[in-house]
Amino acid sequence: MRLPREFSSWEPWFHQKLRGCFRRGKVQLRMEILWASSFKMARVDRDVMLSYCNELLNIQKELGQSQELQLETIASLPGVLTLPSLEEKGETDKIEGIFSELLDKAVESWQKMRSLEGNHLRTEVLSHFSELENSLNEIEQKWSIARDSALELLRGRISKTLSELNETMEESRFLQEIVILTDKWDVAEELARIKSHIIKFKSTGEEAESSGRKLDFIIQEINREVNTVNSKVADAEIRWLAVEAKAALERIREQIQNLE
Repeated sequence: MRLPREFSSWEPWFHQKLRGCFRRGKVQLRMEILWASSFKMARVDRDVMLSYCNELLNIQKELGQSQELQLETIASLPGVLTLPSLEEKGETDKIEGIFSELLDKAVESWQKMRSLEGNHLRTEVLSHFSELENSLNEIEQKWSIARDSALELLRGRISKTLSELNETMEESRFLQEIVILTDKWDVAEELARIKSHIIKFKSTGEEAESSGRKLDFIIQEINREVNTVNSKVADAEIRWLAVEAKAALERIREQIQNLE
């Protein structure tokens, strides 16, 4: 809040009004006032000024001095000049009505601007989401091929190792060990969760209530799953697609910060 000094006591009133209009973000309010000439003119408090004069004259007599008093100097002393107060004129209710009207107009104008900007952001976010989905679809397609190749390679390595050690293993135990090992690098579950998060993101974005923070949390969950995919997979092409997916997520996240 940046209010004129004479209206500093209204700051809590403005805070309360604005908090009901926005749920997320930072709001700055600055008010400037052009005063009428009648409000610019200070009022002389005669009783205070006369008290100063009498006190100063008595001191001069005691000191044996006879200098003339300078009214300009006395007028600068505390309490001699006072600015008109709206509270004294009983204008508080009228001022509150003026402030309410001005604030309502400002908020209405701002909300229209935000709605227009929100439509632009929606288009921007969805375009980045298309890039994200394209990268994920490519990852899924390449992974279905790379998975079978990696599984066959793993079976060959285990068989070769057992042969070199002159060891044998039952087929059921052999398959069980392969399942345990493949679970550590299989990303099917991560890809399935990412799809679920994307569906939730889009449905949340269409909600009428404030959803900016929810969208932010969903993006964090998607990013966590993409990081897991990137750490599990050794295929260079898939890892590069994961990097592109993370880049698209970062662009989405930056835009989401601007949404209520």
